[in-house]
Amino acid sequence: MSNADEKRVGKLAERKGFHLEKAGHGTSHGRFYIMDVAERARQRSGVAEHEYSFSLEEAEAWLSTHSK
Repeated sequence: MSNADEKRVGKLAERKGFHLEKAGHGTSHGRFYIMDVAERARQRSGVAEHEYSFSLEEAEAWLSTHSK
């Protein structure tokens, strides 16, 4: 996915009361956190090896089924 896709998913997150953050280095490189803005907490991804991080595709799917 491209930077434009990342921006699109980030805006989707914001509309739903979340914030999309890049996860960083190591095993989480290229993955994202979905943060609940009000609770300041990471959301669980449901992916066993990446409990709190999402690929961009996973983040978009998760956001399509969750809202605040």
